[in-house]
Amino acid sequence: MLKIFENFFNELRNENITFCNWKGNGNLEIQLSGGGDIDIFVPLKDKKRFEKIAKYKGFRQFISYQANHPFLEHYYGFDPESLKFAHLHVYFKIITGEHISKNYILPLDNYLTENINLKSLLPTLNDDAKLNIFLVRFFLKIGSFFGIVQYLREKKKFSLDWDNIDNHKVTRGLPELGLSEKFLNEMRNSYKNSNLFGKFFQSLKLKKKLKNYQRRSFIKNFIFTLTNICIRVVNKFFLKKKKLLAAGFVIAICGMDATGKSSLVNSLKENFSENFSVRKLHLGKPSSSLLTFMINPLFFALSKVKRLLKNSYDKSKISIDKRLSILHIFRALLLAYDRKKESTRAHKLAKKGFIVICDRYPGIIEGNMDSPRIIDSKKGGYFYQLFYRIEKKFYNSIKPAQIVFQLYVPLEVSLERNKRRNKTFKETDNELQERFRLNKEALFLGESYFFIDATPPFEIVSSQVSELIWQFNI
Repeated sequence: MLKIFENFFNELRNENITFCNWKGNGNLEIQLSGGGDIDIFVPLKDKKRFEKIAKYKGFRQFISYQANHPFLEHYYGFDPESLKFAHLHVYFKIITGEHISKNYILPLDNYLTENINLKSLLPTLNDDAKLNIFLVRFFLKIGSFFGIVQYLREKKKFSLDWDNIDNHKVTRGLPELGLSEKFLNEMRNSYKNSNLFGKFFQSLKLKKKLKNYQRRSFIKNFIFTLTNICIRVVNKFFLKKKKLLAAGFVIAICGMDATGKSSLVNSLKENFSENFSVRKLHLGKPSSSLLTFMINPLFFALSKVKRLLKNSYDKSKISIDKRLSILHIFRALLLAYDRKKESTRAHKLAKKGFIVICDRYPGIIEGNMDSPRIIDSKKGGYFYQLFYRIEKKFYNSIKPAQIVFQLYVPLEVSLERNKRRNKTFKETDNELQERFRLNKEALFLGESYFFIDATPPFEIVSSQVSELIWQFNI
C-alpha cells in the first residue's frame, strides 16, 4: 500500500469518517500500490469533513473532461517515496449504470454503512453486501448495446471482482430497492449460467424494477450516451485531455546550461501527463508566431554561422559600451514578442485546468539570460531608445509563472556535464564560464520561487520538485 493511502485512511478512521471500498475490489492490492483507481463510498453528510482531511493529507480534486457525474469526484495524491499518484473515485451517493451514462442513483447509503467490514485499513463490504452490489451493478450495465460492448471490453475485470466474492447463494434481499432474495438469486444464477442474451434479458427485468431511480428517460439517456461517445472520440484523437484542475497553473524550470532543465521538464511532463492534462512549452526559444515564423529561421541560421566563425561569441553577453547592431535589436524585439505570446498561451491553458510546464521563462534583470536584451543607454539614438521601450513593454506585460524552480550547480559540475551532453552546437567551456559570470544573479518572473540544488542524482531532484509542485497544488 502506498504510504499516502496508509496515512489518509488512518486519518479518516481517527476522525470517525465513514468510508469503504464498495466496488472494484478484485484487484485491490495492485490498486493500493498505485496501479489503478480505488472506488470508495463516503456518506454525503461527511463530505465536507472528508474534503478537509483529503486536502490536509495531500489529495486534490480533479475534473474529468469527458465523464462528469453528480456525487462522484476524482481525488489524486502524490506519493513521494514511489513517485506514483494515488487515485480515488469518491462516491457521495451510489451512482451507477452503464459506464458512460451512469443513469441510476440508488438509495443504498444506509445499506452500505450497515454492512461495512472494518478488518482492514481500507474498510470493505461484507460478503453478502459485496454479492448484492455486484449483481445490481452488473445487470444495470449490460441492458443496452453500449452496455454489452463495455462488458465485453471489461469482462476480465468483472471476473476478478466475482472471484473475490464468496459467491454462495444470496441470503438476504435488498428491500431498499424492492429486490427480494428470490430475485437476487435469479440474477446470480443468470450471471453464472446464462449466455449473453440471457444476461441481457435479466438486465431488462432489473431496469424495469428500478425505473424510478433513473436520472434520464430512455431517449434522453440514448442522446446523452451518443453525445458523450462523440466527445470521447474527439478527445482521444485530437484534444487528448485527461483530468483537469478547476484552475491550473504555470510551472517554470529555469537555470544555467547543463543544470538538467530540459531533462527535468521532460520527466515532469511524462510523470504528470499519465493522469492529468499537461502542456510543455519552451519560453527560452518560444514557438514562432504568425508575425515571426518567416523571419526566425533566418536569425537562427545567422546565429549558428556566427558561432562557427567566432567560437568565443556569446549571445547572452551584452555590453552598454558596445551597443547591439540593428540586426540584433530587431531580433531582440521579435524574441520579446514571441515570449509574450507564448506566456499568454501558457496562462490561457492554465485557466482551462492544464498544468503547464515551461522550459525556461522570461527573466527580470536586463542583459541576463532570457531577459530584456536591449540595455538602456544614453548613447543610443532615438530609434535605439524607442526599441528599448518597446522591448521593455513586452517583458513588463508578461504574467509571472505561478511557481519557478531555478536549478543551480557549481561551474565545475556544469562543465563536466556539458562534456557528456549530446547536443548540436553545444556551448564551449569558455562560453559556459562567461555565461556563469554574466548570469550568476539571474532571476525569473515567478510568484513562488524555489532554488533547487541540481547536483544530486537526477531521481532525487525530480522527486523533490514533484513533491513541491504537489504541495503548491494543494
